[in-house]
Amino acid sequence: MDLQERLTSLRSRETDRSRVLVTLLFTDLIGSTERAVALGDRRWQGLLERHHGTVRALLDRFGGCEVDTAGDGFLATFSTASHAVGCGFELTRSLSWLGLDARVGVHTGEVERFGPKYSGLAVHVAARVVGLAGPREVLVTETVKGVVAGAGLRFTSRGSHSLKGLPGVWPLFAAVGPEPVALGTHAPRHRNTRPRRRVARLDA
Repeated sequence: MDLQERLTSLRSRETDRSRVLVTLLFTDLIGSTERAVALGDRRWQGLLERHHGTVRALLDRFGGCEVDTAGDGFLATFSTASHAVGCGFELTRSLSWLGLDARVGVHTGEVERFGPKYSGLAVHVAARVVGLAGPREVLVTETVKGVVAGAGLRFTSRGSHSLKGLPGVWPLFAAVGPEPVALGTHAPRHRNTRPRRRVARLDA
């Protein structure tokens, strides 16, 4: 590659990189290793496929964009924080019908976007938050709670926490039963987002 080509390539990469404000949603399954052992490879793979289908259907319904998936977890972005919280809450309910205990972490902040990838402090915050969430819980930062004020969503305090590797203390809040009316046109139609119960529930 000659100098002109290198400079052109560099300018192209710089153009592709931008700093944007988004709401990040991380998902995680609690007890997935134990569940895989209990079910065996074939049944677990089938359940995992249904899990992926459920998550992607809800991301589509609530206007989320899938960024990455690794094993049983997803990272998605939303342009509207209230839709991210509503999607997370509905996701935990829908996956419970499959006998899965999901947890969700949500944070709003600026990130570096490079093509389809995202990086920056906000991504690390969201990843730490989901790790502190309990079974079937949507845990959000104070930033999210402030952004969605007036959207009809309700939260309860989960105290302040130190997030590993991050400065300061972070107040966290759990979403409490957001009603579909608070979620506008992205509110789910429950008959479509609750998969039929075909898998016997196994406690995590």
